[in-house]
Amino acid sequence: MVYADILSNMHAAISNKKASLNEKIERLVKAKNEMMAEQSMCLNEIRKITNPDLGVSWTGERSEKFQEARHDAYQVMFGVIHDDYDDYQWKIEAMITKLNAENTLLSIAGNIAHEADHLLSKGEEAFEQVESKIEDLKRRLF
Repeated sequence: MVYADILSNMHAAISNKKASLNEKIERLVKAKNEMMAEQSMCLNEIRKITNPDLGVSWTGERSEKFQEARHDAYQVMFGVIHDDYDDYQWKIEAMITKLNAENTLLSIAGNIAHEADHLLSKGEEAFEQVESKIEDLKRRLF
């Protein structure tokens, strides 16, 4: 029954790792969605930087400095909203993709563990194949 214990431990390890990955993926998806909502809100707010349009009613050196400051603030916010937010979202999406790939590999390992369980139920004539499956699982998991 040593093989049964080993396989049981491997099933538990696979299950724990999958649960951990799924939790990380959920948190990243939530963060990405919150970031997208914040980006949308910021896109609405950035329009307020250049309002009201002062037009010809405000002229002179102070007016020019104020307009330059507003323009600079707009440019900085535009860069943050479009470049930084997009960059962060891309990084989050890349991490989600990586974690999903790891999750797929764990699913494959789980399938191999189930195959080993099935072979184990066949008895002594399948022990060599069970050993092979267990070695394959060890390489994949540890």
